[in-house]
Amino acid sequence: MAAKSGLNIMVFLGSVRENRMATRVGKFIQKLLEKRSHTVEIVDPKALDLGEVIQPLHFYKDPAEAPAILHELNDKIKKADGFVVVAAEYNSAISPALCSIMDNFPPLSYAYRPSAIVTYSMGQFGGIRAAMQLRQFLSELTTVHMPSMTVIPKVHEAITEDGEVTAEGPLTKASEAMCKQFEWYARALKNERNSSGIPK
Repeated sequence: MAAKSGLNIMVFLGSVRENRMATRVGKFIQKLLEKRSHTVEIVDPKALDLGEVIQPLHFYKDPAEAPAILHELNDKIKKADGFVVVAAEYNSAISPALCSIMDNFPPLSYAYRPSAIVTYSMGQFGGIRAAMQLRQFLSELTTVHMPSMTVIPKVHEAITEDGEVTAEGPLTKASEAMCKQFEWYARALKNERNSSGIPK
């Protein structure tokens, strides 16, 4: 059997507030994917210098007028094999930061690639209400979202600041199951894009 090649994966963080848990969850997902020989890029809205970007890339009449950072990110998105969305729950919904960063790019940039959902909270529900909204949101971006999700309740107790799980158990099993499903879809869709292209 031929060796499976690594994938190029973008991980979107969805929180910019102080003392956020997104950083540790992002590290956890990055380590998990890198152990599986994938290349991972973290897209952190808090670290990006978006300046006064107030409209999506595809809303500019002249694309040359759009900030260079939007073009750079759009090129990376189009080259990715799939996306993992790390989302907090704000007022029982998707956070403004996550919606804003992903909505800056046209659906075609995300199209025909899979997306995996990872939500968390410091409470007992693990951000599951945001996850339900993300299913619709990611569908509108034309990604194929995975049935398997990773939901992390009491995240401050479950994952350390270095992105390590504090105890083996349901979290490890859920994240491994999500990764296996994500990899299957990512490779299948990549093979089809390479052999047949995408519908016009």
